[in-house]
Amino acid sequence: MRKTRILVVEHDLNDIELLFYELGKSGINYETRVVHTEINYRKALTKFCPDIILSDFSLPSFDGFTAFKIKQIVSPSTPFIFVSGTIGEENAIELIKNGVTDYALKDKMYTLNLKIIRALKDKDASEAKLIADEKLKTQNNKLFEIAFLQSHQVRAPVAHILGLIGLFKKDKLSDPINRDIMKMLETSALELDKVIYKIAERTNEIKDMK
Repeated sequence: MRKTRILVVEHDLNDIELLFYELGKSGINYETRVVHTEINYRKALTKFCPDIILSDFSLPSFDGFTAFKIKQIVSPSTPFIFVSGTIGEENAIELIKNGVTDYALKDKMYTLNLKIIRALKDKDASEAKLIADEKLKTQNNKLFEIAFLQSHQVRAPVAHILGLIGLFKKDKLSDPINRDIMKMLETSALELDKVIYKIAERTNEIKDMK
Protein backbone atom coordinates (compact mmCIF):
# COMPACT_ATOMS: atom_id res chain seq x y z
CA MET A 1 0.00 0.00 0.00
CA ARG A 2 1.37 3.41 -0.96
CA LYS A 3 2.32 5.67 1.92
CA THR A 4 0.55 8.99 2.38
CA ARG A 5 3.02 11.74 1.48
CA ILE A 6 2.97 14.59 4.00
CA LEU A 7 4.86 17.77 3.24
CA VAL A 8 5.78 19.73 6.37
CA VAL A 9 6.63 23.41 6.01
CA GLU A 10 8.33 24.24 9.31
CA HIS A 11 11.67 25.62 10.55
CA ASP A 12 11.50 25.09 14.33
CA LEU A 13 13.05 21.76 15.34
CA ASN A 14 10.99 21.51 18.54
CA ASP A 15 7.76 22.06 16.63
CA ILE A 16 8.83 19.50 14.03
CA GLU A 17 9.48 16.96 16.76
CA LEU A 18 6.09 17.67 18.34
CA LEU A 19 4.38 17.37 14.96
CA PHE A 20 6.02 14.00 14.27
CA TYR A 21 5.00 12.81 17.73
CA GLU A 22 1.35 13.57 16.94
CA LEU A 23 1.58 12.01 13.46
CA GLY A 24 2.96 8.86 15.05
CA LYS A 25 -0.35 8.46 16.91
CA SER A 26 -2.50 8.96 13.81
CA GLY A 27 -2.42 5.39 12.52
CA ILE A 28 -1.62 6.75 9.04
CA ASN A 29 0.98 4.94 6.97
CA TYR A 30 2.96 7.99 5.91
CA GLU A 31 6.26 9.45 4.79
CA THR A 32 7.29 13.07 5.26
CA ARG A 33 9.41 15.76 3.70
CA VAL A 34 10.33 18.85 5.74
CA VAL A 35 11.14 22.20 4.08
CA HIS A 36 11.41 25.77 5.30
CA THR A 37 12.48 27.77 2.24
CA GLU A 38 10.43 28.71 -0.80
CA ILE A 39 12.90 27.10 -3.21
CA ASN A 40 12.79 23.73 -1.46
CA TYR A 41 9.04 24.03 -1.04
CA ARG A 42 8.52 24.50 -4.77
CA LYS A 43 10.78 21.53 -5.50
CA ALA A 44 8.90 19.33 -3.03
CA LEU A 45 5.54 20.19 -4.62
CA THR A 46 6.65 18.80 -7.98
CA LYS A 47 9.08 16.05 -6.95
CA PHE A 48 7.68 14.77 -3.65
CA CYS A 49 4.08 15.33 -4.85
CA PRO A 50 2.47 15.52 -1.39
CA ASP A 51 -0.99 14.20 -0.59
CA ILE A 52 -1.35 16.87 2.09
CA ILE A 53 0.61 19.91 3.29
CA LEU A 54 1.07 20.97 6.91
CA SER A 55 2.49 24.48 7.14
CA ASP A 56 3.49 26.95 9.81
CA PHE A 57 2.09 30.42 9.27
CA SER A 58 5.27 32.38 10.00
CA LEU A 59 8.61 31.30 8.53
CA PRO A 60 11.99 33.08 8.44
CA SER A 61 12.33 33.29 4.64
CA PHE A 62 8.70 33.31 3.48
CA ASP A 63 5.21 32.99 4.96
CA GLY A 64 2.58 30.27 5.06
CA PHE A 65 0.03 32.16 3.01
CA THR A 66 2.57 32.49 0.18
CA ALA A 67 3.08 28.73 0.45
CA PHE A 68 -0.67 28.26 0.13
CA LYS A 69 -0.93 30.50 -2.94
CA ILE A 70 1.93 28.62 -4.63
CA LYS A 71 0.18 25.34 -3.86
CA GLN A 72 -3.04 26.62 -5.40
CA ILE A 73 -1.21 27.14 -8.69
CA VAL A 74 0.93 23.98 -8.71
CA SER A 75 -1.44 21.50 -7.05
CA PRO A 76 -4.86 23.04 -6.30
CA SER A 77 -6.50 19.79 -5.14
CA THR A 78 -3.91 19.08 -2.42
CA PRO A 79 -5.25 19.77 1.11
CA PHE A 80 -3.42 22.51 3.00
CA ILE A 81 -3.56 22.76 6.80
CA PHE A 82 -1.95 25.53 8.82
CA VAL A 83 -0.24 24.35 12.01
CA SER A 84 0.64 27.49 13.91
CA GLY A 85 0.69 29.20 17.25
CA THR A 86 0.53 32.73 15.84
CA ILE A 87 -2.20 32.51 13.21
CA GLY A 88 -5.12 33.55 15.44
CA GLU A 89 -8.64 32.15 15.19
CA GLU A 90 -10.12 35.09 13.25
CA ASN A 91 -7.28 35.07 10.74
CA ALA A 92 -7.57 31.29 10.36
CA ILE A 93 -11.30 31.52 9.61
CA GLU A 94 -10.62 34.15 6.95
CA LEU A 95 -7.98 31.92 5.38
CA ILE A 96 -10.43 29.02 5.25
CA LYS A 97 -12.86 31.29 3.41
CA ASN A 98 -10.06 31.84 0.87
CA GLY A 99 -9.61 28.11 0.30
CA VAL A 100 -7.31 26.85 3.07
CA THR A 101 -8.46 23.36 4.11
CA ASP A 102 -8.15 23.74 7.89
CA TYR A 103 -5.89 24.85 10.73
CA ALA A 104 -4.58 23.49 14.04
CA LEU A 105 -3.10 25.52 16.84
CA LYS A 106 0.23 24.32 18.21
CA ASP A 107 -1.05 24.42 21.77
CA LYS A 108 -3.93 22.15 20.66
CA MET A 109 -1.94 19.77 18.51
CA TYR A 110 -4.16 16.87 19.57
CA THR A 111 -6.75 18.12 17.07
CA LEU A 112 -4.41 17.75 14.10
CA ASN A 113 -4.72 14.05 13.29
CA LEU A 114 -8.50 14.12 12.95
CA LYS A 115 -8.24 17.13 10.65
CA ILE A 116 -5.63 15.37 8.49
CA ILE A 117 -7.76 12.21 8.21
CA ARG A 118 -10.86 14.24 7.34
CA ALA A 119 -8.98 16.27 4.72
CA LEU A 120 -7.57 13.12 3.09
CA LYS A 121 -11.02 11.49 3.01
CA ASP A 122 -12.53 14.60 1.43
CA LYS A 123 -9.75 14.61 -1.17
CA ASP A 124 -10.32 10.93 -2.00
CA ALA A 125 -14.07 11.52 -2.32
CA SER A 126 -13.51 14.53 -4.56
CA GLU A 127 -11.11 12.62 -6.81
CA ALA A 128 -13.48 9.63 -6.98
CA LYS A 129 -16.33 11.96 -8.01
CA LEU A 130 -14.14 13.54 -10.67
CA ILE A 131 -13.25 10.13 -12.10
CA ALA A 132 -16.91 9.07 -12.03
CA ASP A 133 -17.98 12.30 -13.76
CA GLU A 134 -15.35 11.83 -16.48
CA LYS A 135 -16.43 8.22 -16.97
CA LEU A 136 -20.08 9.28 -17.24
CA LYS A 137 -19.17 12.01 -19.71
CA THR A 138 -17.27 9.50 -21.86
CA GLN A 139 -20.20 7.07 -21.77
CA ASN A 140 -22.67 9.83 -22.70
CA ASN A 141 -20.48 10.91 -25.60
CA LYS A 142 -20.42 7.34 -26.87
CA LEU A 143 -24.22 7.10 -26.57
CA PHE A 144 -24.63 10.35 -28.47
CA GLU A 145 -22.33 9.11 -31.20
CA ILE A 146 -24.30 5.86 -31.47
CA ALA A 147 -27.61 7.76 -31.57
CA PHE A 148 -26.24 10.08 -34.25
CA LEU A 149 -24.97 7.20 -36.40
CA GLN A 150 -28.18 5.23 -35.99
CA SER A 151 -30.32 8.23 -36.93
CA HIS A 152 -28.36 8.54 -40.16
CA GLN A 153 -28.62 4.81 -40.79
CA VAL A 154 -32.41 4.98 -40.37
CA ARG A 155 -32.72 7.99 -42.66
CA ALA A 156 -31.18 6.03 -45.55
CA PRO A 157 -34.04 3.51 -45.97
CA VAL A 158 -36.59 6.28 -45.40
CA ALA A 159 -35.01 8.23 -48.23
CA HIS A 160 -35.15 5.07 -50.34
CA ILE A 161 -38.88 4.68 -49.60
CA LEU A 162 -39.52 8.29 -50.58
CA GLY A 163 -37.66 7.71 -53.79
CA LEU A 164 -39.80 4.71 -54.65
CA ILE A 165 -42.95 6.66 -53.85
CA GLY A 166 -41.75 9.34 -56.25
CA LEU A 167 -41.42 6.75 -59.00
CA PHE A 168 -44.99 5.55 -58.44
CA LYS A 169 -46.28 9.12 -58.50
CA LYS A 170 -44.68 9.65 -61.88
CA ASP A 171 -46.74 6.75 -63.21
CA LYS A 172 -49.90 8.66 -62.20
CA LEU A 173 -51.74 5.82 -60.58
CA SER A 174 -55.22 5.55 -62.07
CA ASP A 175 -56.83 3.82 -59.12
CA PRO A 176 -57.96 6.51 -56.57
CA ILE A 177 -57.53 4.07 -53.67
CA ASN A 178 -53.94 3.37 -54.66
CA ARG A 179 -53.28 7.09 -54.98
CA ASP A 180 -54.66 7.67 -51.48
CA ILE A 181 -52.53 4.84 -50.07
CA MET A 182 -49.46 6.19 -51.80
CA LYS A 183 -50.19 9.67 -50.42
CA MET A 184 -50.50 8.31 -46.88
CA LEU A 185 -47.25 6.39 -47.30
CA GLU A 186 -45.51 9.52 -48.49
CA THR A 187 -46.89 11.61 -45.61
CA SER A 188 -45.82 8.98 -43.04
CA ALA A 189 -42.36 8.66 -44.55
CA LEU A 190 -41.87 12.44 -44.56
CA GLU A 191 -42.98 12.70 -40.93
CA LEU A 192 -40.61 9.91 -39.94
CA ASP A 193 -37.78 11.63 -41.79
CA LYS A 194 -38.46 14.87 -39.89
CA VAL A 195 -38.39 13.05 -36.54
CA ILE A 196 -35.09 11.33 -37.37
CA TYR A 197 -33.59 14.63 -38.52
CA LYS A 198 -34.62 16.35 -35.27
CA ILE A 199 -33.08 13.52 -33.20
CA ALA A 200 -29.79 13.86 -35.08
CA GLU A 201 -29.88 17.66 -34.77
CA ARG A 202 -30.63 17.56 -31.01
CA THR A 203 -27.89 14.97 -30.46
CA ASN A 204 -25.39 17.29 -32.10
CA GLU A 205 -26.56 20.25 -29.98
CA ILE A 206 -26.18 18.32 -26.71
CA LYS A 207 -22.77 17.02 -27.73
CA ASP A 208 -21.58 20.59 -28.54
CA MET A 209 -22.77 21.79 -25.10
CA LYS A 210 -20.51 19.31 -23.29
